[in-house]
Amino acid sequence: MKHVIIQDYGRMLGLTSERLVIRDNEQEKEIPLRRISTITIQKPGISLSSNLLTACARHGIKVFIGHRAEEMCSLHGVAQHAVVQNRIHQFTFLANDQQKYRIARAFVYGKVRNQRATLLYFQKQRCSDAIKHISQQAAEALGQLSEQIRNLGYNERWHSTLLGLEGQAAHTYWQALAKGQWLGDAFHGRVGRGATDAANQALNYGYGILTSVVWNALINAGLEPYLGALHTPRPGKPSLVLDMMEEYRPWVVDRNVIKLRGELSDGLLKPKTRQKLSQSVLATFESPIPYHGKRLRLESALQRQCYRLCGMFADQYKYRPLLFKW
Repeated sequence: MKHVIIQDYGRMLGLTSERLVIRDNEQEKEIPLRRISTITIQKPGISLSSNLLTACARHGIKVFIGHRAEEMCSLHGVAQHAVVQNRIHQFTFLANDQQKYRIARAFVYGKVRNQRATLLYFQKQRCSDAIKHISQQAAEALGQLSEQIRNLGYNERWHSTLLGLEGQAAHTYWQALAKGQWLGDAFHGRVGRGATDAANQALNYGYGILTSVVWNALINAGLEPYLGALHTPRPGKPSLVLDMMEEYRPWVVDRNVIKLRGELSDGLLKPKTRQKLSQSVLATFESPIPYHGKRLRLESALQRQCYRLCGMFADQYKYRPLLFKW
C-alpha cells in the first residue's frame, strides 16, 4: 500500500473511476485507490473534491492535512470507529496509573535503545577517530540510561523520573550528533516548531510523515489516538500517536536525515531535499526487517505492534518496543 504525499503548491486532487487523479498545469498522474493507504497534504493551496473524500472513506484511506510538518486535520471514514471494544480496553487500562507506567516505560526504553542503534550504525561508516570516540561515548551513556529506564520501579513520581531520564538521553544523543557534525555544520541542537536551520526543518518534516503513518496504524487497530500513557492528555494533542512514534523517530527519520547531511549545511530546507527525505522515509517503511522469526516490511511490523498494544490493553499480551539492529 502506498502513502501519497502532496508537497507542491497548486495541485488538484480528483477522482476518476476509482483512481486518484493528481493534476497541475503541466501533467496528470493517476493512482488506483486500492493501492493507497494514506494521502498526506503538506502544503497550502491544494484543492480536492468531495467525491474523492467519499471514495477515500469507502476504501479506508486516511487523509491528513498538515502545515509546517504539523498535523492540522485527520479525515477517515466512520467505519474505522467500529472497534469499540479496543477503546474500552484502552480507557480502562490507562485509568490505572501503574499500568500507564508500564507502557510509558516501554516507549521510552525503545526510543533510547534506537537512539543508541542509530549512533552505532553511523559509527561503522568511514569517519575520523575523534568522531568515532564521540559516538562511542554517547552510545555507552545511552546504554546505561536505557538500563536505568528498564529497571525503573513504580512510585508516585515515576512520570517525572521517566521524563528526566528521557531528557538526559536526548541531550546526550543530540549533542553527539552536533559535535560529530552528523547533521551538517549548521546544526547545534534540536529545535522543534519554528526551526530556522535546514537540519531541524528536515527532522520536523520527517516527523510529520512519521505522524501520518503511525496515526493510520493506530486507527486501523481501533485505538483512540488522543489518549496515551507518556504524553499527557490535552485538547488537540494526539498523545498515543506521540507515544507510539517515540521508538521509530531515531531509525526511521533521524537516520534518513543524517544520510542527507551534505544538503543541510546552508540556509533553509530545499524542496529537492524535502522530496528526497519523504522518499527515503517511505522506502524505510517498505524495507523488510526481522520480526518474531519472520521478515516483514517495517510498516507491517508497526501495524502488528499496534495490534500487540491492543493485546496489552486487553491484558492478553506484553508490549515490547521494536528495537532496530545496526
